[in-house]
Amino acid sequence: VQTPEEVQMPEEVQTPEEVLMALEGRHSFHSVREYFKNCDTIYKEGLPIPSKETWRKYRETYVSVVGEMNSTIGDPVADFNGVPVSHFVKQSPGRGRGIFAGEDITEGTLLWDGTRSAQFKDGHSYKKFLAYLDDINLVCNILIWSWVTDLNEGKGEPDLRIISDLDEAALSNSASRIALVNMGYLPVSFEQGRPRKNGMRPMFATRNITKGEEFFCGYDEFALGSWNSLDW
Repeated sequence: VQTPEEVQMPEEVQTPEEVLMALEGRHSFHSVREYFKNCDTIYKEGLPIPSKETWRKYRETYVSVVGEMNSTIGDPVADFNGVPVSHFVKQSPGRGRGIFAGEDITEGTLLWDGTRSAQFKDGHSYKKFLAYLDDINLVCNILIWSWVTDLNEGKGEPDLRIISDLDEAALSNSASRIALVNMGYLPVSFEQGRPRKNGMRPMFATRNITKGEEFFCGYDEFALGSWNSLDW
């Protein structure tokens, strides 16, 4: 028989408005992450590969939060993504979910163009997005898929954005060693004729990739900004 102190009461269900109100009192990514402490358990149990319906919910929620004029992902219900080559997703041993080549890919092929990369100009809009997802599993995904970058790439006044890929590009894993990297930036001169989408620098195959091989990038190559520099 458990004592009253030992009985764990279920967490109270909160509305998106109540979650947002709680988040507005948190002024850093770390403190926002702490609010969703249940994610630690969820990560250990493992998250499923998102379905088409899940990706659509992410995109529709994003557009509803920032508005169509400020959205950077195009039509939220259209069937396209930012990985313009044949690919598939599955569990990657020891890494969670991953994205794999569906065909042999030649070095220099465009692998990611940011077409479905949601951009947030400040912490408030990001927190509102998290709150209105209204699903802890979806939130936990976003917390590990998001990063900060400087669209000006360190030249002049920083143009910081929180980025969250709202398509299968979010499942790209970072290489544990340099030899595994097969996806990244190429010299800017290589981009001629390939206009940047929403200011995002595209990524290419940095070597030939064999069908069935996992895509590996280097997170530190594109995460060029600091969470602490944002307006929360």
